[in-house]
Amino acid sequence: MKSLLLFPLFLLIVSFAYCNEKNIKFGKVDKEDLEMTVYDKDTTAVAVVLYEYGDSEIEYIPNSGWRLSFSVHRRIKILKKEGVEYADFQIGLSKDGSYDEEVNGLKAITFNLENGKIEKTELSNKDVHLDDVNRYYQQETFSMPNVKVGSVLDIKYSIDCKAFFRNMRPWMFQHSIPTVYSEYLVTIPEYFMFRKFTLGFEKYASYEEGNIPVSKVIVSKSRTETRGLIDTQYDQNRIAFNCKSYHWVAKDMPAFKKEAYISTEDNYIQQVQFELQSVQFPGDQPYNYSESWESINKNLIEDEDFGKIAFGNARFLEDETNSLLAGVTDDAEKLAILYSHVRANYKFTGRNTIYSKGLRKTVSDKNGNVADINFLLAAHLKNAGFTVKPMVLSTRSNGMFLYPTVTSFNYVVLIAEINGKSILLDAADKDCTINELPYECLNGNGLIVGGTKPEWVNLYGLGNANSQFVSNIQIQEDGKMSGAVSIARMGYAAQAFRTEVGEFANTDKYVEDFADRNLDWDIEEHELKGINELNNRITQKLEVSLNNKSIFAGDLIYITPLIANSTEENPFKMEERKYPVDFGFKFKENEMVIFNLPDGYAVEELPETFNAILPESKATYLFSVQKIGDKQVQVVSNLAINQPVFQAEDYVALKELFNHIIEKQSQQIILKKI
Repeated sequence: MKSLLLFPLFLLIVSFAYCNEKNIKFGKVDKEDLEMTVYDKDTTAVAVVLYEYGDSEIEYIPNSGWRLSFSVHRRIKILKKEGVEYADFQIGLSKDGSYDEEVNGLKAITFNLENGKIEKTELSNKDVHLDDVNRYYQQETFSMPNVKVGSVLDIKYSIDCKAFFRNMRPWMFQHSIPTVYSEYLVTIPEYFMFRKFTLGFEKYASYEEGNIPVSKVIVSKSRTETRGLIDTQYDQNRIAFNCKSYHWVAKDMPAFKKEAYISTEDNYIQQVQFELQSVQFPGDQPYNYSESWESINKNLIEDEDFGKIAFGNARFLEDETNSLLAGVTDDAEKLAILYSHVRANYKFTGRNTIYSKGLRKTVSDKNGNVADINFLLAAHLKNAGFTVKPMVLSTRSNGMFLYPTVTSFNYVVLIAEINGKSILLDAADKDCTINELPYECLNGNGLIVGGTKPEWVNLYGLGNANSQFVSNIQIQEDGKMSGAVSIARMGYAAQAFRTEVGEFANTDKYVEDFADRNLDWDIEEHELKGINELNNRITQKLEVSLNNKSIFAGDLIYITPLIANSTEENPFKMEERKYPVDFGFKFKENEMVIFNLPDGYAVEELPETFNAILPESKATYLFSVQKIGDKQVQVVSNLAINQPVFQAEDYVALKELFNHIIEKQSQQIILKKI
């Protein structure tokens, strides 16, 4: 980075080919925008981005060196009460001790129409707050004043990115609210080599690339000393080079609608990103900034806050390790003891990062981030003779990585070798078991660090979920029902249930809440097993009387066929979904119900059997209702999602499958008095 700042002082004289196409001036708002009450292209919108313009430019600042600047002008209309939240703003800023990014020229005005007149309220500097997030990031926050339904917000600022050339911000053309107009311009001198990435599924109104000729005067200074006198001379040289320009315009961008089963919208929202690959000035050697997976693996091994801790010795813990494992000879038991010890005695602070504060500090504090907790477990395992490597990954909410960069990773777990098998471990998340990662970690691929070359693990293929619901129900002559309900959850179904129960102080509180949420069930007994055990099976047994599953009408009894796991609402509601359906894992949900008929009643009508199979058996569903002799009816409902991710072209078929599931499960069994 130093070589960038030592480039000779010069002046730039540039004539740019592109400018703000729509030419909206800050602080000048049309009355018709204030009078707008609904956005015609999306009448459900709570707010709309009327206009936004951004530009990123690398330029030379005399006495400072090369700087990356980022400027934004954004105008937002508030249409409904729920849209007032779009008046809150957060601006992330990088820092490294030498250079701190700065927000400059922040101007923000709220416009309202009062009695036919335009009134404006300006943001006060005292309402702008700068806070440290961690040692690498700050956040500047502010909320617009006097915001109400009908307000128009006008915001403009620039960010001096200093020497953080690698931090060229992505530009989002799409938001959770519609965008009428979005324009972005990027200007890069030819000395800086960037790679461009575009994401999203919408079309641009226009896109242009070009070369802008730049004329510059280099002013160099030299000094000579003669007989104690210093003579300063200035030389000027004019040279020419090109700036690469990229210019996008987007119009009438729809709101990004977030639906069920998506990792993070940042993976799919319409946007453009740039990665700095190299810098080379005339006469200089190129300086490479782009990373490779090989260099990331090597650098992490050597990093003081990563590899030196994960692979270093921990002799100060040896006595504790030996004491915990005294008399134990089985490797699987040893691993379970050490895993349970760390989970029980060290609190996870909730912070995701791949860098640790150090083992001694973690032991002293009795808490730590995910790296602290898992590196402590790694130390105990190595002391016990296990081979352990860390695996770094990007969580679902953190998004996918587009190119090799260590900053994409925000979570680290362990892979231990035991009896020739690789075992996954995460001691930070208390809802996991051995050889299981948190659901939040099921995102793309994980990089195993420590080998001679990078090793990858497909995180989507690590596990599945299995839920089994079995009920034996006695129907009375008046239509009332009671019986036993048994539920078994395994894999990620068990993990999700642990998380649900963990929201309560103890299992008794969960049982009380369950009864409150199921008022149509009179629960006589409720037993939970496996919640706090390392095996991944949790069982739930209930003795219940049911008040909402049957209707008694004269000589007929109408019965809802499923007891414990019916699907009442389709999670897929869009006409078209342009991004994948990401379940994270494969799963099965099987329910079987045995209805015992009352004396004097016979089956009058049963729902027809339904069997659906999506192409390539990506998902299957079986619904069957059959008589067993004259006194019983058996209901079977089996759903299997056989791949963790469905592409957009599968969406309509998947949505239709769930429509059929809801339809079949709502069909009733009819009994008639004989």
